[in-house]
Formats: sequence, C-alpha cells, structure tokens
Amino acid sequence: MKGIVLYSSKTGNTEKMAKSIYDAIKDLGDISLEKINGQMNLEGYDFALIGSWIDKGTLEKSTLTLVHKVKGKKIGLFGTLGAQPESKHGQDVYHTLESLLEEESLGVYLCPGLVDPKLKENLKRIPEHVLPKHIVDQMMEASITSRYATDEELEKAGKYFKEKLRG
Repeated sequence: MKGIVLYSSKTGNTEKMAKSIYDAIKDLGDISLEKINGQMNLEGYDFALIGSWIDKGTLEKSTLTLVHKVKGKKIGLFGTLGAQPESKHGQDVYHTLESLLEEESLGVYLCPGLVDPKLKENLKRIPEHVLPKHIVDQMMEASITSRYATDEELEKAGKYFKEKLRG
C-alpha cells in the first residue's frame, strides 16, 4: 500500500498532528509525509490523508484547493481548530469536511489547536458592522480557551486512520 500524509500548518498544531498520524500508519506500507505545496502530484498513491488548520469553518484555502483536485482516490481529512471538536462549531466543521469526501472516504478527524495569536489581535479590530459583537465575543472566548492537542488526542487520530486503512 502506498500512501501520503499531507499537511498545511500555521502555528505547528497541524504539523504535529500529521507527524503523529504518520508515525501510527508508517508500518502499513510505503507511506510519505509532506507539507502541502503548489506542485502536489498524487499519482501513484493509493490514498492520501490531508490536513490543515481550520479557517472560517473549513480547511485553509490551499488545502481546500488540493482536496477539490483529488479525484478517484481514497482520502481522509484531518484538522486542528481553536474550538473543541465536540463543540457546536467543531461539529459544524466536521460535517463540512465530511461533505468534501467521496463515498470511499477514510473519514474525518479533528483535534483542538491553539488559535494563532495574530487572529486574536485582529478580532479586536473587526468593526461591528462587519461581524456582530456577539460573534466576535464568541470567537475571542474560543481563542482564549484554545489549546494544543494532547499527546493522547494526537495518538487517537493516528489510531483512527490506521483502523480505517486496515478496513
């Protein structure tokens, strides 16, 4: 089995998750780990596990573009977000990512991630006519309580995809 774990990471959260997934599945065959770049060629791979940080409720732009280009291949998606995966926002993100997958998908796995400090600063400057205050307040609260995924949470992500790949 030949596969690849691809990731985009802004603050290191998703990179750490990708490495944990890779470590869990690398014994299943010829598995690669790479950072997403504009020249991705997935020919010859049986599957791809693709992950990124969550931006506006979905994968960040370059990762989302890559996912839309992948056809006829088993893929799984993973991501880190500044909210708990079991929260309403986390569940909304899960369903959004799930909708990107084809029938023979390898599923979706989310872990919490630390919100980029730059985003926290930018939230303070968003005018209320652009984004209502209660939404900004919710986003600020989530950013304050955001955290890195624990080693146990990252290991669970790896086990999840290993089970999916073993089928």
